[in-house]
Amino acid sequence: MPLRKISNSKNNIMSMLSFGVIFLVAGLAVTQAQVWGSLTSNSRGGQDYNMNFGRQFGSNTANFGGGVYAGGNTAGGGLTRGGFVAANMNGFSASISKSKTDNYGSTLEQNVQANLLKNDKHQLDAIAFHSRTNLDNGFNFNRVGGGIDYNTAKGHGASVTVSRIPQLNVNTVDVQGKVNLLKSQDKSTTLDLTGTISKHSGGPLDGQMDKRVDLKLTKRF
Repeated sequence: MPLRKISNSKNNIMSMLSFGVIFLVAGLAVTQAQVWGSLTSNSRGGQDYNMNFGRQFGSNTANFGGGVYAGGNTAGGGLTRGGFVAANMNGFSASISKSKTDNYGSTLEQNVQANLLKNDKHQLDAIAFHSRTNLDNGFNFNRVGGGIDYNTAKGHGASVTVSRIPQLNVNTVDVQGKVNLLKSQDKSTTLDLTGTISKHSGGPLDGQMDKRVDLKLTKRF
């Protein structure tokens, strides 16, 4: 691995650890706060890592909250930092987030989600989203789409998402499946295997199909 990549990776990991310490101390000092992180294999190299800190107010059926997060890849690249606010009422939720990635750009994203089915075994949600990305090189683009997300009480799930980038005339269909391999008794630690297939049409990616299999370890403190 080139020395520059190793240096970038070490700097990113040290920045990540600094964020983690700050989040953990804050989480211990504030009630109803949560700190969680994940490590995910990346077929293109390294592992994707992230750390999140958030706080929620209200009940399970009506609440609002917000938080901050940071993440990157152990093989190098830019560190992503951001924040979000979200609200939920009787199965309908909305959120807005802003993130900045070193040597790439920034993204502002809005999401809305409506619960279609929920019981002690199954949950089905409809989602819609819009994002605006401003790259450091001056190019800007929007991404708009929606889909269906299904999850079971055992941690398995599947989703189908359709999105479009008008500036590039690119349409994408994403199909993802998730299988839970391990879950601790208190549900604070999970290990999931996910598979994603993305099919592109139009623009510079016309006809391209991407496939990815990931192993994701998540820990909540």
